[in-house]
Amino acid sequence: MDEIKFQNRAIELAKKSIGLVSPRPAVGAIVVSKGKIVGEGNTMPSPKEHAETLAIKNAKNNTKGSVLYCTLEPHNFFSKGIPCTKLIIESGIKEVSCPTIDKNPKVNGKGFEELIKAGIKINHKWDKNSISECKKIYESYEYKIIHEKPYISLKTAMTIDGKIATTNNESKWITNEESRKKVHQIRKYSDAIITGINSVLADDPLLTVRESNKYLNRPKYRVVLDHKGQLNKNYRIFNENEFGNVLWFTDHKVKVNNLPSHIKHYKCKNSIDLNHVVDTLYKLGCNSILVESGSTLAGAFFDNNLINKLYTFIAPKIFGGQNAPNPIGGLGITDINNHTKLKNITIEEISGDFLFTGEIDI
Repeated sequence: MDEIKFQNRAIELAKKSIGLVSPRPAVGAIVVSKGKIVGEGNTMPSPKEHAETLAIKNAKNNTKGSVLYCTLEPHNFFSKGIPCTKLIIESGIKEVSCPTIDKNPKVNGKGFEELIKAGIKINHKWDKNSISECKKIYESYEYKIIHEKPYISLKTAMTIDGKIATTNNESKWITNEESRKKVHQIRKYSDAIITGINSVLADDPLLTVRESNKYLNRPKYRVVLDHKGQLNKNYRIFNENEFGNVLWFTDHKVKVNNLPSHIKHYKCKNSIDLNHVVDTLYKLGCNSILVESGSTLAGAFFDNNLINKLYTFIAPKIFGGQNAPNPIGGLGITDINNHTKLKNITIEEISGDFLFTGEIDI
């Protein structure tokens, strides 16, 4: 059982870095000597240390003959510091327990190979649940490497009759408090949260990650798509600079002076091009993006085939109303055979609400 305990501790440490260190992957590492954890580490933002480096450093003189547990293959090339593989070899660690190959082409198994050549045992056999947690942690990191664009999720909340607001656009609150807490857990996995100006005007959101009302320094970027440039000092995301950077995309005709320092203005040539927005976030190092918006913007993301995962909260309520908005607008389809399919579907009950999660089946 100690094996699972050590695996889970490495995963806990990796989760501390999620949403804070991209484009680096979030890694957790521990050094175990004589059955006890003697050193721990998690990935720091560049150019600070990697998880393995910190774990070895914190273990001090207790590394000889020890086991290193880490959630991702140690890197084997010079970047901001010396390779983790070199430090592991020099430390006298006898075994590395790790379930995940780093898909970065510079690594991709070469880290493990280097350690094996140095006489270090590699153990890939982790508990099934631990492996599942690691896959979730590196889902967006691996997608970005393979496809050269961020992994994009869409979060929606609706009534059981498919409404995201009443006929007069009241939307607070559709889901219960526990579901809203779950939203913040989902946000933790995102480097950027995108919304449209209509959501800002209607709900005045902060787009932050909070637990027990404590701000967790996430996400790195809050993104507002605002064709006409309606964002102004009447809204919290404009005024409150302690909650991180805001990227504000508008039409090129919008002119603003004396913007707060936390807001960066991006002028698009004509209408806002979602592919351009996503590419900008990719170049900023984002591995994962979460879209939280009304039906128009959500539909536009689907029309552009940009969504990879869907989080749909469903509350056991009925609003009715022919003109009440639904979660996905846009152009839609005319041929029923062209519908978007979902795979790897899970359904979770949250105090009477339900969270429906599925990946887009491309």
